[in-house]
Amino acid sequence: MMNYEVGIIGGGIIGNSIAYQLGKEGIRAAVLESEQLGSKATSAAAGMLGAHSENKKRDIFYEFCRESRDLFPNVSKDLYEITGIHVQLVQEGMYQLAFTESEAMELKSLADREKEFVWHDQKEVLKQEPNLTDDIIGALWIKGDGQVEPKALCQAFSKGARAFGADFYEQTPVYEVNKTGTSYALKTPLGIFNCEKVIVANGVWSGKFFEQLGLRNPMKPVKGECFAIRMDKPLVTKTIFHEHCYIVPKLNGRCIIGATSVVDSWHQEPTVQGISSLMNNAQQLVPSISNQSILEAWSSLRPQTFDGWPIIGEHPEWEGVFFATGHYRNGILLSPITGIVVKDLVLKQNQFSRYLGAFSINRLRTAV
Repeated sequence: MMNYEVGIIGGGIIGNSIAYQLGKEGIRAAVLESEQLGSKATSAAAGMLGAHSENKKRDIFYEFCRESRDLFPNVSKDLYEITGIHVQLVQEGMYQLAFTESEAMELKSLADREKEFVWHDQKEVLKQEPNLTDDIIGALWIKGDGQVEPKALCQAFSKGARAFGADFYEQTPVYEVNKTGTSYALKTPLGIFNCEKVIVANGVWSGKFFEQLGLRNPMKPVKGECFAIRMDKPLVTKTIFHEHCYIVPKLNGRCIIGATSVVDSWHQEPTVQGISSLMNNAQQLVPSISNQSILEAWSSLRPQTFDGWPIIGEHPEWEGVFFATGHYRNGILLSPITGIVVKDLVLKQNQFSRYLGAFSINRLRTAV
């Protein structure tokens, strides 16, 4: 039997961020991952830090996203100093394109209300991004949003957590969580892990633990497909998006185009239909993209909850069991703040207590 203060189920971006934050506080954690670290939704993400692009409403979830986004400069700096890994943080902003007068009016009104938004007319946009189609009327420049490289960020959290004493177990699924006195026994192929506290951060696969621990399963998969091209020369300098298509240029010459959204699908392979629709959409935004070489295509399952917000909090009856899951399309964006919030929950601190009610597990009881 192996003994740890905390057992973290799930080795994606959320689980690794939590392990890192706990490690900084001297709490020894075991991260148990059924496959390889970051091999599921984390590795499939484009890495957008779209606090604004993901949220039209200015509610508590928007505040959560924005606060997490604003943590990235310090987080990336600290991770580099500890691990030597550059997470490739880029803060050039994003362009949200307008093709119709109604879209332009809506985006202009946003620019009138918020400091981080600037409306650029067609001439200015094409000056900044000459490879965009001239069918656009203009675009909203979202100054504060940006991107990172998801795999690098996950590796940095993992390496940082290891530096502070965390242990990682790949190819180690957790079959059951059982209460044994004041601690919990996690049954795995390697044997029993005895943990004082347990954190479920297993993405869409967290659902089985809700059910096993006597709660309603709030999770459903939303399949997202993407593909990558190699840019012979930069096609765009900023992330470009319109409706459900985004184009994200990476520092290494790759460019990621995404993403489809197939609700309630457990199918994990990309389809011809999905990728071809993305190709058509991307060519409408950047016509010359049609001449670029395709590197790869992939898909992943995003973890969506019944109301679209993450579930972060302690089990209402099992003290010491916490959930941090359901981040949907925002796992990368929300990884810094989720790690800190869960660390505070474990330590019974309240640095971000204003968010706990909104994302509490207790809302499962009143959900229809």
